[in-house]
Amino acid sequence: MTADLYSLPDSGVSYDEIMAEVDSLFSEMTPEGSGKLSSTAFWGVSDAYKLSKEVHAKFFSWNALFTFQEGAAAKLENDVIDICISLAGGDENARGNLTSGGTESNFCALHAMRNWARKTYPDIKTPEIVAPYSIHSTVHKVARVLDIKVVTVPQLADLSADVAGIEAAIGPNTIGIAASAPNWPYATVDPIEELGQLADRRNLWLHVDACVGAYILPFFRDLGEEFPDYDLKVTGVRSMSGDLHKYGYAPKPCSTILWRSQEEQAHHYLPVTEWPCGLYLSQGFVGSRPLAPVAAIWALMHYLGRAGYVENARKLLHVRDAIIGKVASIDGLKTWPTNGPLLQIASDEIDIQLVVGSMEQRGWRLLGVLEPPAIHLTVDVLSEEQLTKFLTDLEESVDDIKSGKTTNEGLLSYGGVGAEDTAPKWLLSAVEIFERQQKQ
Repeated sequence: MTADLYSLPDSGVSYDEIMAEVDSLFSEMTPEGSGKLSSTAFWGVSDAYKLSKEVHAKFFSWNALFTFQEGAAAKLENDVIDICISLAGGDENARGNLTSGGTESNFCALHAMRNWARKTYPDIKTPEIVAPYSIHSTVHKVARVLDIKVVTVPQLADLSADVAGIEAAIGPNTIGIAASAPNWPYATVDPIEELGQLADRRNLWLHVDACVGAYILPFFRDLGEEFPDYDLKVTGVRSMSGDLHKYGYAPKPCSTILWRSQEEQAHHYLPVTEWPCGLYLSQGFVGSRPLAPVAAIWALMHYLGRAGYVENARKLLHVRDAIIGKVASIDGLKTWPTNGPLLQIASDEIDIQLVVGSMEQRGWRLLGVLEPPAIHLTVDVLSEEQLTKFLTDLEESVDDIKSGKTTNEGLLSYGGVGAEDTAPKWLLSAVEIFERQQKQ
């Protein structure tokens, strides 16, 4: 990695020159429409997108750390949290907090779980949680920060969570269970009811990572989609994370951590008084955070209403099911079962990395799964033109692979380094660090 540093210009550059450069840089990025299947962009219906941008701009400069000083800002937050609790099956006893994203939401859940365990099981000095192997990487990340060991249990042959295996993995240091709705790698809702009964029976904290599903699965259910119960209504569920900046369509960053009751939320807060300025208290772990995404999701929730979100879900299902139908007609490809807006495309005959590479050449930015290999789609609403293009490009990609025209492999991992000359410096530095550590 080069050590050259970019420096601050000696003098200012004109507004027009700056905007010309910004427009040039923006034009080099993957078009938002081509990133809608890889979580690069979540739009929903186009008029909602327009409204979101306008409201976001209006509250652009406001710091949500200080909503206690602004009644209007507090109303925005209160209304959003109440709506989220109701969508998550909570009652009047449930509580919620706004966060910056799934990582922070899962941090808050595991932090509260650990604090609860310190009071409930004071003899446990090396806490552990048990989770399916499919649990999201952020749970591992925050567990490392909190010094909690994550014991993962292999999936069953059909890639579902192994409840019996999870129960067998519970040991003397276990303080909780983590599960997903749906899980990111395999797109299915874990058996939360069975895990809830297990957690209740063993007096363990069950956290549900519903960052993907929290604000789309309720509307899928309105449309007749069937999947296991997963939310705060389920016995044993003490906390649930849900990203508003995914299928709630809030601008980033905007997420939630929801609590079964104030009893669970009591283990969450970190009030600080040991400094000269009195009480310091924030909603989540971070301090300063933007109010603009909260204002935008408040506007979207009122603009769309339940009927609007259901209609959006209907359009999303149309896209998902069209992809499933097309894949079924392409010799060599298959889709895995799904309970929500995620969808995997796999193959027993074709190198799926070649499909990713060929689709990238056609302008599509796609994610993947490594175990077993598959393309990972975060399905969103597409125009008929966009959908037709994706389906056509997918079929043509497979034809090119079979004929030998395509040999470029794409990445299946959640993250990685593509071209070194265009990679961010932090990532190149991380790779250098890891490589050096491996040699030691």
